[in-house]
Amino acid sequence: MRKVLIVALAALITSPAAAAVTSKTLHGALGGSLNSYLAASDYLSGLIPTELPGDNGWHPANPAASNGSLDPAGLPAFTNDSGESGLAGLLNDFPGAGLPTKIVQYDLANPTDIRAIRILTGNDGLDGRVFATTLIEVSTDNGSNFTDLAYVESDLPGTINSGQWGSTLVTVTDDAGGYLATGATNLIFNFYAVDNTGGEYRDPFDGVNPYTGVDDGLTAAIVAPLVWEIDVVPEPTALGLAGIALIGLAAARRRA
Repeated sequence: MRKVLIVALAALITSPAAAAVTSKTLHGALGGSLNSYLAASDYLSGLIPTELPGDNGWHPANPAASNGSLDPAGLPAFTNDSGESGLAGLLNDFPGAGLPTKIVQYDLANPTDIRAIRILTGNDGLDGRVFATTLIEVSTDNGSNFTDLAYVESDLPGTINSGQWGSTLVTVTDDAGGYLATGATNLIFNFYAVDNTGGEYRDPFDGVNPYTGVDDGLTAAIVAPLVWEIDVVPEPTALGLAGIALIGLAAARRRA
């Protein structure tokens, strides 16, 4: 299966525990093309997060919308280490410009040093829902305070997926090889809408994106992704290793 690695547009936020955060994007031809990159066991394996105020629920087509978030297609899909297909992890559309559609908090078992975070999104329909836009927040004091760790976009605004990709894996690391965070006790993932119904990636903001400082000239995304896995791992993914050809190079940005 053909895989395309894209060093994607990423507005990246440094935290006290991470001097230079960066991200890489790998697109797979089919929904299951990237499952081999998932961790068999990681810091989030099997954990069920808390949905925070502002969470927009689930897309009506997702069984979790009627059965509750503990349905296998709901929150358990994010951390079952297997990747997904079908409607599992399908988030709700139309969150509103600048607002996340899903906000979840994970409480780690112990203070944890994190090397990499991986987010797998996709859609068997091979359309714009495969893209990902995520704000990650971290706490080192058991959730009393959070700071922004990274805001990452899988692709450049205007990128169109019309049948070429079924999955997207975004890997967030420290570009100097250090830890993303040390002593992390809690993580919040804010997942945003990514598409305009035409397979075109758009950022979630009308006007200037406060995280990138850029106005992409497009209306805010309204269509949400399917989140198929979140991995928090002690070592960087193989995507960061030398020897993987960059077939499609888009852009990478860091913000000090």
